[in-house]
Amino acid sequence: MLYFLKPSLFPTLNAANGSTRQQRSERREACIAMLCCIVHYLDILTLRVGIPQANGAMQGLDMRYLAKLSGLSIRRAERAVHDLKVAGFITVHPVCEKISDTEYKGVAAIRTVSSNLFIVLGLDGWLRHERRRASERKAKKDAKRDRKAAANASLAMGAQRSKTPTKPVPTSNGRRSEMSPVAMFLNSAKDILKPNTS
Repeated sequence: MLYFLKPSLFPTLNAANGSTRQQRSERREACIAMLCCIVHYLDILTLRVGIPQANGAMQGLDMRYLAKLSGLSIRRAERAVHDLKVAGFITVHPVCEKISDTEYKGVAAIRTVSSNLFIVLGLDGWLRHERRRASERKAKKDAKRDRKAAANASLAMGAQRSKTPTKPVPTSNGRRSEMSPVAMFLNSAKDILKPNTS
C-alpha cells in the first residue's frame, strides 16, 4: 500500500501516535496489514466488519483472530486497531452478552469502516456503485426468500386440506356417484322380474 512509502497520504493515521515525528515503519506496516484484514471482511452494504449471520446479525471478529489473520502479535494488532480508530478510519462498537442480572460477558466487537477512507483513496464512485449493486442483490435475495416462504405455506395449507374428510362428489345431475339402496334393489331385481318370453 502507498501509505507505507508515503505516510503523508493519510495525515491522521501518520499522527495517530500523538507525536510530531513520522509514524515508524513497523507501525505503518501493522496498520496496513490490519486494514487489509478488516477490509477483507467488510460488508459493502453496511460497511460493518464481520461474518453475516442467517438472522441478519453480524458476528464480530475478535482481536485474537484478527491478529492471526494479519500475521501480527496480539499487542501489535491492538496498537494497529487503536491507530486506525484514532485516525477515523474505523469505529469500534463493543458488544456484550447478559449472563445474569449483574454479570455480563464481552464478545467480539463490531467494527465499521468510515466511507471517508474510500473518499481519501479516490474510490468514492466505486463505493457508491458497489453499494448499489449489493443493495440490488439483497433485494433479489429477500424477494426469493419471501416467494419460497409463501410457496411452503401454500403447500402446507394444501396438505392440511387433503387430510380433512371429503364428501362424495356429486354427478352432473346433482346425484351422488354411488347408487341409492332403492336403485340397487331395482337393478338387481330387474333380471328376476323380467317376464319369461320363451
